[in-house]
Amino acid sequence: MAAARPPRVVPGEASESDSEPELLVETGGEAPAAGLKVPGEASETEDEEEEEEEEEQQRPKTPPVLAEEPAAVWGSGPSLLQQRLREGTGRLRGAVGSALRQSYGSAARSLGGLEGALGRAQVTAAAAAHCLRLARRDLRAVADTIDIVTACHLLPDIRGQL
Repeated sequence: MAAARPPRVVPGEASESDSEPELLVETGGEAPAAGLKVPGEASETEDEEEEEEEEEQQRPKTPPVLAEEPAAVWGSGPSLLQQRLREGTGRLRGAVGSALRQSYGSAARSLGGLEGALGRAQVTAAAAAHCLRLARRDLRAVADTIDIVTACHLLPDIRGQL
């Protein structure tokens, strides 16, 4: 079995807890120079913090760049992202337009079929109504004829002879 290796400390990395012993990286036995600043290393004293704050205050600050259009910041032409967004928007518009045309077209065809069926039903209903009017007229004529025959006393009484 291999012997357990002690953990290594990466330069510039703080220990995770106070109980964790700080180990020197294998640098040939030399201790790191005192006062050496490692970028990203947390300051250990308040003096270092104050020095860092003073350095930040002395550095000239650049004003933030505010622009309406990203093209004003990055150059005259549209960026690759803008081109891709335009292409994607165009494809999306085309797909939505196609879907709407297809759905509206199928709805229009369905309505056209329903309109034809309704027209045929109306014609059939009108024809049936006309036939019913003719039948009623004929039935009234027959009823009138029967009334005349039954009311007439000129005809011989055939009821008694049967």
